[in-house]
Amino acid sequence: MHGSPTSSRELAERHRHEILRYLLRLLGDAEEAQDACQQTFLHAHRAFGRLRAGSNVRAWLFRIATNAARSMARGRARRSGRMVEVELDGLPGRCPPSLEDREQLRAVARAVEALPSRQRAALMLRQFEGFGYREIASCLGGNEAAARANVYQALKKLRAVLLEDSA
Repeated sequence: MHGSPTSSRELAERHRHEILRYLLRLLGDAEEAQDACQQTFLHAHRAFGRLRAGSNVRAWLFRIATNAARSMARGRARRSGRMVEVELDGLPGRCPPSLEDREQLRAVARAVEALPSRQRAALMLRQFEGFGYREIASCLGGNEAAARANVYQALKKLRAVLLEDSA
């Protein structure tokens, strides 16, 4: 399947895995990520006919997914104000993380969760999805300079928090 998808079904088949992976990283909760993924593809299905030829379909989907994640996160904050608890046993690696590694991973997860949503999304798109700044700008709205600034600020905040924690 190369080129632009010819149907919303093909679009979902082609991009569901990466959208779900992105939402899981962004939300930190498998059930919420599944719900946000369903919302993403429902919205995409409804809007597919209005998609212009030559559009960056992948960036368009990630923008819809980012908006769905933001809505989900706002709802979660209203309901409970809880922090995301990361499932560390499911992380890729050769062996289960040690207790010290688990604590470090939790510290990173807390620091990422504390980032403003736009910075967190920009960081995830850049670091895990391999998006360029133009694509990030398309997903989040704004321009390339703003996308670059969001990634930079996210990394700067993470470094500051993590260095503070290790001191």
